[in-house]
Amino acid sequence: MRLLLTALLLLQLLPADQNPGWKKPFPAHRIAGNIYYVGTEDLACFLIANPEGHILINTGLADSTPLLRQSIEKLGFHLKDVKILLNMQAHFDHVAAMEEVRKITGAKVYATEADAPIMEDGAHSDPAFGPESYFTPIHVDRRIKDGEVIKLGATALTVVTTPGHSKGSVTYTMTVDDNGRKRSVAFANMGSVVMPLLGNPKYPNIASDLEQSFAKQRKLSPEIWVAAHASQYDMEKKVKAGSFVDPTGYKEAIDQYEKSFQKQLAQARAKAGSSR
Repeated sequence: MRLLLTALLLLQLLPADQNPGWKKPFPAHRIAGNIYYVGTEDLACFLIANPEGHILINTGLADSTPLLRQSIEKLGFHLKDVKILLNMQAHFDHVAAMEEVRKITGAKVYATEADAPIMEDGAHSDPAFGPESYFTPIHVDRRIKDGEVIKLGATALTVVTTPGHSKGSVTYTMTVDDNGRKRSVAFANMGSVVMPLLGNPKYPNIASDLEQSFAKQRKLSPEIWVAAHASQYDMEKKVKAGSFVDPTGYKEAIDQYEKSFQKQLAQARAKAGSSR
């Protein structure tokens, strides 16, 4: 598991042209109830379908819109019926197509207080990356807060702010009717570290944010969980198995990401101490 986590972290830091899984199509599929996967092989996008309209979480890279449309239509739905657009983190690999999708659908964009400014300025204020990761600025209609419930039709998503990977990265929870059984679901943003943990003038409280985010995620006990990258929750393995129920895997993933963070924090503190 540790070797796999290390490989995933390194892969996520590579430029898009070195991440073939970010652009490679993957068959759209049902996760449970009215929750569907419509992303690529590794960039996860989720459709929560309702007769009153759909919620789309994440949109992928700037050129992802045709793939999104194709995946949604293969499931029997329509992109134009998306009413709410959400993100899990304001990084280019998850939101670069969002403004285009917003204009096509007329959907309302919701974002956390901390990520909204980054989305609105096209990542010019993103503390993690530079010009190579800028995207088309996104019009944010509503700023969401921790504990807020987003409702559309029968869907009620609870906002759990889990900052650290980005300033405003967020986890969402809901309950889904899975073949007559109510199951708890988490769209969990994993706390991988992509910025300096100490002496970071653009994000001075990153370490404490991550500590609090891991504590929040530990309090959750989802039966089904997914993440912003398909590789983070073994998507392909679960598709083949025909089930996304994995409460133990969630706890193991949080453990591993927290241990990785603690190790990096200890190394940063040791380095800072030796340089005095």
